[in-house]
Amino acid sequence: MELAKTRNMNIEFISRHLLSAAHQALVKTKQTVIAKILGVADSTVLRRAEKYPEMMEQLAASGVEDFVMKGEKKLPLDQYRWLLTVAMEYSKIQLEMTGNENAPSARTLEA
Repeated sequence: MELAKTRNMNIEFISRHLLSAAHQALVKTKQTVIAKILGVADSTVLRRAEKYPEMMEQLAASGVEDFVMKGEKKLPLDQYRWLLTVAMEYSKIQLEMTGNENAPSARTLEA
């Protein structure tokens, strides 16, 4: 019983991801700016942030998997993979084109 895992590893992973995203959002905006917008003291912002780990765990258990920040767009995994494949193919073609220009010709090597 002592060694039994009581938490779902997938929820734990998503919870850490959400926590990281939430902290990253706080880092992008100064604490004083957030406090002014909320109309609270600076210390209140930090005190509230201490509750993030539990909140993120609850969100992960509720099915939340990611946050979208202002100006961001999240792509489905299959679209992201397709984009990476296209980018890799383009890079290969570019490398072949520039590689042929810089490679020494056979005539140069014989001389």
